Amino acid sequence: MREVIDIFLSTQSKKREVIAFLEELKELLGKKDFNIDSDLTLIKKKKPNDEEHSTPYTLLDLDYDTWDVVERLKELTVSEYSETKIDKDDLDPPLLFVFGKDINRKLVYVKLKINGDQKRRILCVSFHYAREPMKFPYA
Repeated sequence: MREVIDIFLSTQSKKREVIAFLEELKELLGKKDFNIDSDLTLIKKKKPNDEEHSTPYTLLDLDYDTWDVVERLKELTVSEYSETKIDKDDLDPPLLFVFGKDINRKLVYVKLKINGDQKRRILCVSFHYAREPMKFPYA
């Protein structure tokens, strides 16, 4: 049986693109009518052979709920930006912004995007301890 390996194409967004993404993210999270259940999706998928680097493990270890994740997303800065990945599973839009956030002296890998035309929504694909060292081009 052949193993399936996911391949993500990685690129570096321009600083102004990262700033624009963060501005929209913070605007959405700061709206008075922000609804955590309909405006944010936090993917909590377990990784069979790497539980320590999964979102459920990280949330449990940090004693975090979804609101804590929202607070950390509000704090993201350009200097915490690492890279941009192409989401081959959802091309609307295809860009996933990756950040590294230091929480309790551990590096947390955060991968997210904003999608939707009329109703903008935040999709947080990853919020877990970083598996590998990360680079920060705008630090």
